[in-house]
Amino acid sequence: MRKLLLATLFAPVLLAAPAASAFDPDTPVGEPKPAFPVTLDSEENTTISLAFRAAFGLPKGAEATATREIDGRNYQFRPAAIHLLSNNVGVLLSLGGLDEAGQSEGGINAIHYLQGGPSGWQRKGEWLNLGSVGSVGNAATSWAFSDALGKNAYLVTAGGGVWQGCAISSAALTELTPEGPVDRASFVDSMSSGAGLNQKEQGFDGLITAAVPDKSFTVTYTGTRTIKQQYVLKSGKYELVGKDQIPGC
Repeated sequence: MRKLLLATLFAPVLLAAPAASAFDPDTPVGEPKPAFPVTLDSEENTTISLAFRAAFGLPKGAEATATREIDGRNYQFRPAAIHLLSNNVGVLLSLGGLDEAGQSEGGINAIHYLQGGPSGWQRKGEWLNLGSVGSVGNAATSWAFSDALGKNAYLVTAGGGVWQGCAISSAALTELTPEGPVDRASFVDSMSSGAGLNQKEQGFDGLITAAVPDKSFTVTYTGTRTIKQQYVLKSGKYELVGKDQIPGC
């Protein structure tokens, strides 16, 4: 299965990012990037340990990993990406993996809002179980931040797995509102089949190639054939226009 590729993770923004503040030596400075297509990558940022420690309440100098018990199971979190909003607010994505997980069990994505100031990062809020996750205990396996989808920035995450020779990955769009993150959409971002018994050989890879901010976005698929599918915002969620043309597993 081929995931959506991420253009440069950190700068994890697709437009220009504000310069890092003096209080925050581990926040990277972004470079201008094309708004479309929205592309994802899987490289984890190892320079954001200060933000991660603040998010999970770890002591200064502690290793940038944290264990959380959620619904009776222990998840191991590590930092993945950070995005700067206005007013020195940072949005941190952390990945929670689950050991000894079954094929259909996913990990957990953690999103923290952090307020920057002279004394460093201060945690404003924490949200779990948002975005898309993978299988076999994995959280999101690729991600990106985009300022091109609406008045607020969006986090795009993707994850999937392989079932009897058919690989499929789903992406989620999470709006980073001032009050907190909200999942707004999901769609298949890649699928391939043919390795299993009696399977048709086919494959599709999708990228968000256009958007009318806060109204609609378009996913263009390449592979077996070229397909475009549009999603329109209705009652706080993006809905597919017409029938889904991408086969499942």
